[in-house]
Amino acid sequence: MNGGKYMYFPYLRGKQFELLALKELVISNKLSSKVIPIIEPLKPSSTLSNTLKAFVENELSIVTISNPSVGNFLLECQNKDKEAFRKSYEEILKNPSILLGIDLNNSDNIDVQIITKYADKLVTVCTDTESIPLHSQLIGTKAKYNLIKDSKEFSREITSNKVMLEDKFNAKKRNADYCAVQDELFSSDHLFYNSEGYLGFSDYSIIGSDYSEGGFAPYAIAIHIVYFDSNKKLRIKHFTSDSNDDYNDPAGKFQEAISKLANCEELKDINTDGLRELRLCYEDKRYPGLGSVKKMAIKHHLELMNSFLIAEGPQS
Repeated sequence: MNGGKYMYFPYLRGKQFELLALKELVISNKLSSKVIPIIEPLKPSSTLSNTLKAFVENELSIVTISNPSVGNFLLECQNKDKEAFRKSYEEILKNPSILLGIDLNNSDNIDVQIITKYADKLVTVCTDTESIPLHSQLIGTKAKYNLIKDSKEFSREITSNKVMLEDKFNAKKRNADYCAVQDELFSSDHLFYNSEGYLGFSDYSIIGSDYSEGGFAPYAIAIHIVYFDSNKKLRIKHFTSDSNDDYNDPAGKFQEAISKLANCEELKDINTDGLRELRLCYEDKRYPGLGSVKKMAIKHHLELMNSFLIAEGPQS
């Protein structure tokens, strides 16, 4: 399905709740061909397979990175107990909805045979200037989309089918640090990427590009929610808990943060699935767990961008 010239490529690591966010959005018909998510798979899992299948069944495009630079996907795929997954995954890659991503920054794990085999549906990621010659050598003009940094160093040499990839999330070292920055600019790329010579724009949603395994209990809970200001620029609010001296009572911390979201004036007229789910948690006084909170915030962001691109597209 052709998404036209107004396109958003959210780049997500394939953690369980990121994958569930994508799958739920597709099943509930909240994404269109204007949003093409990019997944960097971390491990072979049924959640990954089911997410890809949901996109195939709904005839929507999604990119899976063939040489992920984080996680143990390629290694675990070789395990004997993953043979069924491997066969199923290789089969689903043949579907036209599944585009093949090549991370040129991770040159050691590039399979040149894949570039030849899937030449008609390649998507490249190049954010390191040292990888630009590799693009010329291996890809040239073959790729459907080339995700690059918004810099002359890249656009001078990678000139076709360009997509602007920038990390727009201003990550803090600790969640408590967001107390000092409750509202800030997130992005205006969606307004100007087309006039600047790009086919689309890409970011790491409300997660950011830094990767960590996670799994520790934070002292503070922060909920990151984007919204449009009066100039159609995307801003982000950080709703943070108040009792941040230790990691006890995460449910109580969540209630402190979610109550600020529920009473936020700028969000009152926005009714995405993700926001509705978060508001229900507040109304029911229910703590869904940090993974689910992240999932809802991602769902909100992607649905909001999808609606914007359908309604408006970028300024010329």
